[in-house]
Amino acid sequence: MLATLASTHSGTTSVRSTNLRVAVNSSYSGKSDLSHGLVLELTVHSQDFGQLCETAYRWLTQGAQVASVQQELDQLTHDRPVSKVGFDSVSDVASRREAGDLWGYLSVAPVESLNVLYNPFTSRALEWLRESLTKRPESAGMDVGRYSDSGEISDSLIRLAVTFDEDLPEYVMLSYFVDEVKLVDSSTAAIEHERLLGVMEWACREFNVVFGHTSYDRPDRSTEHERFLRGPAPWRNTPNWASMLRGYSWLTVASADVVRALGGSGSLRNSGAFVEVAELPCGSYFLQATPTYAEYHDERVLSVYQALQPALVEGEFRRPSAAPGQPPTHMIIFDEDR
Repeated sequence: MLATLASTHSGTTSVRSTNLRVAVNSSYSGKSDLSHGLVLELTVHSQDFGQLCETAYRWLTQGAQVASVQQELDQLTHDRPVSKVGFDSVSDVASRREAGDLWGYLSVAPVESLNVLYNPFTSRALEWLRESLTKRPESAGMDVGRYSDSGEISDSLIRLAVTFDEDLPEYVMLSYFVDEVKLVDSSTAAIEHERLLGVMEWACREFNVVFGHTSYDRPDRSTEHERFLRGPAPWRNTPNWASMLRGYSWLTVASADVVRALGGSGSLRNSGAFVEVAELPCGSYFLQATPTYAEYHDERVLSVYQALQPALVEGEFRRPSAAPGQPPTHMIIFDEDR
């Protein structure tokens, strides 16, 4: 997927067609009766806050356009009013419409307020978004979806976000969210893989991505590996991207120093754990375990773990919670499984 990245750096938002043909693996061990959200999170590093702001802005605008593989953004209406300070409610920017119509909005969570501010996803609101990002909010995002049969806002078709952490002033986290079911269901898997892999390819080509992972979405933004480790909060591991990995997953981005410590890209290719090992323009490496998400379980997870284990952040493992509704544990290797 990303083999040509190192030689195709570009400032445009277009990506080549992936022509994905997805065969859903019926033995997918992670399926459950509950739907769980997945997040692709990319850690971008820069000592220049202005550059981090520009990265965040481009992720929420150009990145959203890349993910709009069925031209959803082009179908949005632009007759919504725009507020210079932001609206207090989603209903102010995406009120009831006809079933099947598209809705879209931008959101910003300022540091100094418990409120979230909104504006419609239109060109007229982009100046508000850019200015809001310069104030280093806790987070900002964009959502696009279709109105339900009753004319109400339904689940997002495209959802991207950025997160700033006051304890990590040199970083911005770029997130792309997708429902796990959409990646394994035969009616949606192809288009959802095209969205996710397309936006990841674009971002890895454009930005200084020093770490990346695909994990279940949780408030502390932990990887699957960190989820079961006792010890410091996950954010404390972020600055150590040059010497360790916060986790391993279906799609992983590792720094050049980490890959070198693991024996180099050739060693990772020869491990048999990855279908793709590609150097990025920023020097990091993109590692893809299987062609599709549905294939990433059991022996494939173990192979990735064994290939990356020497670089993983260390700690004492704890067993999964017995509480109902928790995401499955098929993407993590426990001591007895090694």
